[in-house]
Amino acid sequence: MATVSGQAIREELVRWGIITLLGQATATGAAAYLVDTTRLQSDAWSSTAFDGAYVRATAAGGVADGEQTRVDYLDTVNGRLQVTPDWTGSPTSAVTYEIYRPGVDPDDVDRARDEALTSICSQWYLHPLSEMPNAGYVDDLSSSNWEALNSAAIAKQTMSFPQEFARDSLLVTNSGANGAAESASIYPRPTADFYLWVPVSARTGTAEVIVRDVTNGANVTLGGTATVTGRGWTAIEVTGNIPTDCFEITVRLTGQGASDIVEWGPINFHWQSQQRIGLPARVISREWVGPVQALHNPSIVDETWGQDRLTEVQGVRAYQVADNVQLRFDHPLELRPYFYTERSYYDALSATYLTAAARATGDAATTLCPDDYVVPAMVSLLAAQYRIKQPWDQVFWDDVLIRANVELAAKERLYGPKPKARLERARLIRVPILRV
Repeated sequence: MATVSGQAIREELVRWGIITLLGQATATGAAAYLVDTTRLQSDAWSSTAFDGAYVRATAAGGVADGEQTRVDYLDTVNGRLQVTPDWTGSPTSAVTYEIYRPGVDPDDVDRARDEALTSICSQWYLHPLSEMPNAGYVDDLSSSNWEALNSAAIAKQTMSFPQEFARDSLLVTNSGANGAAESASIYPRPTADFYLWVPVSARTGTAEVIVRDVTNGANVTLGGTATVTGRGWTAIEVTGNIPTDCFEITVRLTGQGASDIVEWGPINFHWQSQQRIGLPARVISREWVGPVQALHNPSIVDETWGQDRLTEVQGVRAYQVADNVQLRFDHPLELRPYFYTERSYYDALSATYLTAAARATGDAATTLCPDDYVVPAMVSLLAAQYRIKQPWDQVFWDDVLIRANVELAAKERLYGPKPKARLERARLIRVPILRV
């Protein structure tokens, strides 16, 4: 997948007039100024052209990457940008810099970028409908979902062409026999029947799915083939019955050998005849849930990979329960994988914004969100803020806001969520037409 950095997103503001100049120093300056004779040494500039504007260094060289100050005045004769307060050092020719429209704080820009990523920019993704916490590996790995077992190392992977059938996968790398990624505990009722389906690529060695009876310290007997070898993608499909005295289970995605490397796709786990299932905690609104799909002819070991088909499930209702969403089905879930469509937002690139180190971290971080989607979203948020903060410049900001919203609407149609109605009825109703 193509990625774009935080710095590249922000530098797009030059075409909106919010960044007025992108440049690079041409010689070593001093704490009070940077030197750029290529862009700043010109009679065409006024000495007051950038008065009071923020200037940010975007590459280290005598000063820290992310350091920012304000312009004092422009020395057009010597190509010097005088600043106040002083830089922490003398900017060298390695320094690239941004000069902003007077009054615009670059930290506000970074905040708007991250708010756009986390609350506006989104896409629809298919996620497994599963009782398993973090079944699609979208959330960060932790003790509340997946932990390494038996000296294994586990890590999320972003899937890519030509096997981009899911958003993320889980890579298990062994340094001892029977290394695994172990799920968080599930607390079933005894004698309950379950269904499990998970894509797998055994890069090295033998992959195995184990359902562990934690209560009794034993493995649950599984129906179906629970092991596979070979790097080509396939899937493991098993069923099982919870023992009569078992009240806690986990699932282990295992590599049998001491040096095995296994990649696991999103895992489907549900109870047979189940008709209600909760969605992950990150899904806080029923408006974030689209159609539910059933996978027909799902792959099993060494058979039918890529020959499956998805069909929309009718009779599915989404219910809001506080800050959680539950799905209810008119008919029991069958022995097949199910997926629901989720509106997924992107991650913020920065955690904090007020230090040079934090700014540099955000600049270097990358996102999968297309830049022509996040940029108008960022500009829209920024313009809405600054038309209030700078009423004397409201004409400029109103124009920017209108342009940004028009562009954002077009990109929403291209990249973002389209209305996806769920078929909340069990069967179609046909009205006969009579001819007289």
